Amino acid sequence: MTRDEFLKELRISLQGLIPQGQVNSQLLYYEQYIIEESRKGRTEEEVLAALGNPRLIAKTIVSVYGNGKYRQDQEEKTQERKNRRDGKVHVHRFRINSWFSGALTAMFLIAFIVLFVRIGMLLLPVLGAAFMLAVMCYFIFLIFFGNKK
Repeated sequence: MTRDEFLKELRISLQGLIPQGQVNSQLLYYEQYIIEESRKGRTEEEVLAALGNPRLIAKTIVSVYGNGKYRQDQEEKTQERKNRRDGKVHVHRFRINSWFSGALTAMFLIAFIVLFVRIGMLLLPVLGAAFMLAVMCYFIFLIFFGNKK
């Protein structure tokens, strides 16, 4: 195995599992290490034999870096982008289709209109105040607790 083959296999083994900057840093480190050891009089084959399999080195680097957490984060971001593209929205912790949220809103609006007509004009100020209070509580909840995981 040559130095270029070693570095190529190491790059392929690390790609997507750790950030690209970290991949480049590791490749640069091993390339410099091989060059330095060659300058000391060892052959390239001896240095590569002493280093071992680049896939095992990559496994060690990934486990030290965070046990693949970077890949999991990237997969979650990719899935979130795909859901947005497919028309799904993220409401709190539930993923629902946008048509469903529209239907739900329409249903609540119809229920509100029916209640308004049935109960009559006398209770309108009370219902309006209760509705506004509920909306304010909802927004306060979103501001303070809505974005926490």
